Amino acid sequence: MKALLRLVLFLDAAVALCVGLVLLASPMTSIFGALQLPQPEPAMYGQLLGVTLIGVAWLLWHATVNGQLTTAVAQVVGHLNLAVAVLVIVWLLFFHLPVEGAGRIWLPTFAAVLAAFSAVQIPASRRVRTNERVRAQKAREDAAAARERERAEKAQRKEPGYMPPPGYGPGTEVDTIADSIPPQHARQSPHP
Repeated sequence: MKALLRLVLFLDAAVALCVGLVLLASPMTSIFGALQLPQPEPAMYGQLLGVTLIGVAWLLWHATVNGQLTTAVAQVVGHLNLAVAVLVIVWLLFFHLPVEGAGRIWLPTFAAVLAAFSAVQIPASRRVRTNERVRAQKAREDAAAARERERAEKAQRKEPGYMPPPGYGPGTEVDTIADSIPPQHARQSPHP
């Protein structure tokens, strides 16, 4: 699941970088004319948004590479993508954004891509975070059990590594030859 989340973060970083570069070039009206998108007015706001999106793309890239950032960044950016997708759709439907030609395709497609990213990022980040918490809890429990076993082993009485069998040792000699020979053995002569 974490691999899927990292893939979506990488793709989201690529989209954010592309849109950020287009918005960074907002003083050039020819780019927006070619894409048939509305021109940001004033151009400085478009450039500020472009720089912000490039920063978000950089953060998404680091979250893709650094596993500790993955879940937190995916959770936040998933909600951000959902908010942007809803905002674009609301502007297109209710505020009659002056979009013509290819712009009628670009903006809904952009909103759909962001909504798809958020549909993967939000639940996947929750699942990955839950799995990480469960794994961390299990590791803590295993470590506590190992410490408890160690403590119990230290508390037990230690026996020496080698214990002689019974009958061997000082004062415990046993005469095994006399006990094992029957009375009429060939070595015993009945005639003295």
